[in-house]
Amino acid sequence: MSIKAIIGGQWGDEGKGKIVDLLSQNSHIVARYQGGANAGHTVYYNDSKLVLHQIPSGILRKDCKCILGNGMVVDPIALVEEINMVKSHGVSIDNKIFLALNAHIVTPIHKSIDCYQESITEKKIGTTGRGIGPTYVNKYDRVGIRALDLLDEQKLKNKIETSLSKALNTYKFDDSEILKIKEQLVGFMECCKDVSQYVSDTFTIIHNQSQNGDNILIEGAQGTLLDIDHGTYPYVTSSNASSSGISTGLGLPMTKVDNIVGILKAYTTRVGEGPFPTELFDEDGKKLQDIGKEYGATTGRPRRCGWFDGVAAKYSSLVNGFTEIALTKLDILDNFDSIKFCTGYKINNQTTKAFSEVLHNLDNVEPIYTTFEGWRTPTTGIETFDELPDKTKIYINFISEFINTPIKIISTGPGRNQIIKL
Repeated sequence: MSIKAIIGGQWGDEGKGKIVDLLSQNSHIVARYQGGANAGHTVYYNDSKLVLHQIPSGILRKDCKCILGNGMVVDPIALVEEINMVKSHGVSIDNKIFLALNAHIVTPIHKSIDCYQESITEKKIGTTGRGIGPTYVNKYDRVGIRALDLLDEQKLKNKIETSLSKALNTYKFDDSEILKIKEQLVGFMECCKDVSQYVSDTFTIIHNQSQNGDNILIEGAQGTLLDIDHGTYPYVTSSNASSSGISTGLGLPMTKVDNIVGILKAYTTRVGEGPFPTELFDEDGKKLQDIGKEYGATTGRPRRCGWFDGVAAKYSSLVNGFTEIALTKLDILDNFDSIKFCTGYKINNQTTKAFSEVLHNLDNVEPIYTTFEGWRTPTTGIETFDELPDKTKIYINFISEFINTPIKIISTGPGRNQIIKL
């Protein structure tokens, strides 16, 4: 029996979907514990690219139950679209999707509030406009709509009417926006009927299967540096994307979790606003973006690109308690003459390797780099660590030693089987 958690170690977009897909081969459950449709996990199935926003990647595995945990905020409209997309690729979802009774529900009202608030804010956060933040606000205000409310249509209608009335009294929506919300609520109610069949006591499911010795894989969305408590606040998501969200988001204590796998890209990217010490504005940054196809899975927004930030990655490993690392997109670095790695920061004529010390002041740090010679040869298709170029092995070993965490998986391409296991 094994319970593993897979956590993004950077600002999201680390390639978690592929690693979840890989590690879910022998899993009886894949459970997601936070976030909503603002996440995007890209996986490949029968040579087709699938982007999953709310359904755990285990949906592609036969006889694997997919739990949408209570820590998530679930959009019924997007979930129905996603279910239809998955089914169109020949994937069976029968008895495979389970939505926690106390997961909170995203409505069209939340999405309009999200976009409105971002539009009037001078200091943009870079929200996806998916209504995630406002839904979590309602949750903590104790006025939210939960999945169990989908089981009582009249109760759901009453809550929607109350929510709409409050929003119209609070926000200066124009007539066209109000009309759009009301039109979307019609489709929302229909989708709620469809989604209600998946509402389940996921707490009992996950604990029963844990006691039975079944393999369970836990997946997060976004990345640790976007964690509401441990990330680059205020440029963060609205939930605990780090391992700290597992217990609250699933009701599964951390004493049950055997391994915590950190996903780190071989370089660093970020979508949206916020500090990014190793961001590149030169030809190398453009090269990383183009070769790495660095565009958001959810929004299509171009990702900001930079060299690997070892200071941030070490902090992430400490926050999460990573037991091992999966390093993704190594092959993108095949095309560089030299590769840089951030080993510290300069600030106020001093140096530091403590990310937490300057977390509030990252805009003013200057990265200190160690430069590695590029290997300039393809790594895609290589199946063992020993077959990698010597210069590649030097870079990988340096990452592992700097973070003080073993690298156990290396991804060398987008394909399902383009993986090296150590």
